[in-house]
Amino acid sequence: MLKYALRRFLLIWPTLIIVGIITYTLAFYGPGDPAMAILANMGFQNLDVEAYLRLRESLGLNRPFLVQFGEWFFRVLQGDFGHSLRTNIKINTMIAMRLPISAQLGVAAVFLAAITGVPLGILAAMRQNTRTDYTILSTFLALSSVPVFVMAPLLMIVLALKLKLTPVGLGWKGLFTTNSIIPVLVLAIGPTLGIVRLTRMGVVETLTQEYIRTARAIGLTERMVIVRHVLRNALTPVVTSVGMTLGYLIVGALFVESIFAIPGFGGLMFDGLRSRDYPVLLACTMVSAFIIMGSNLIVDIVYGLLDPRITYK
Repeated sequence: MLKYALRRFLLIWPTLIIVGIITYTLAFYGPGDPAMAILANMGFQNLDVEAYLRLRESLGLNRPFLVQFGEWFFRVLQGDFGHSLRTNIKINTMIAMRLPISAQLGVAAVFLAAITGVPLGILAAMRQNTRTDYTILSTFLALSSVPVFVMAPLLMIVLALKLKLTPVGLGWKGLFTTNSIIPVLVLAIGPTLGIVRLTRMGVVETLTQEYIRTARAIGLTERMVIVRHVLRNALTPVVTSVGMTLGYLIVGALFVESIFAIPGFGGLMFDGLRSRDYPVLLACTMVSAFIIMGSNLIVDIVYGLLDPRITYK
């Protein structure tokens, strides 16, 4: 397993290089101009050609593609993403401030989805093809089909304005505050459906195995059968889902962060795209790719620990 993990970890870097080349090429030759965006933010309504050319020269945007890419790539290899074109703040500092917020939201949402989805999935499997099974699946299917930008204000109206269970709070004051309750709920709804379905499918399949019938025949209670024999095998696909979902939630909670004015990583990426701040956008893309590939690697390792039958070649 150690050789497999090391080999997979080393393969991350060529993939990141390819991601960097593609992203930088699209940013360089794509539509939009950072200098134009900066001048517009500064209040220049009409194009001042002289100011525009001076700004492009000062930012180094008038140099050839290979020169700019080589300089950027050399800095990235040293762990330096440069400075924001719009604010001139060091991008490493911006990411260090924003990424932990999105990570807290993502971890909390996945944790809530897991502790909700696994028991409900087991219950649905034990009551297969009954009203309980259909109710659980249909409820979460309906909830997950509602767009985030609809679910968020709906939960604010119901939980905050009608039921008075939590105040309507915007911004970020920490994970263990009332402001984070509704954002975490919104983020957790989608993953919960996947965990419920995977858990149900795994439990149903495992319950048909011969060793489960043997365990029941020797007198084990249903609870002991579930805890000792069913969960270990049934939850292996769930681990894969949780790991991959966590990576995508950390880098993809854009709508939730925008709706609740949370200064997270997704908002940083959106700001970079909106203002044509290509260094910020490139840095966010590279960090996102690393998080997703790293989470997949961790999932593969945990998968093997849960199921000894899996071999790594």
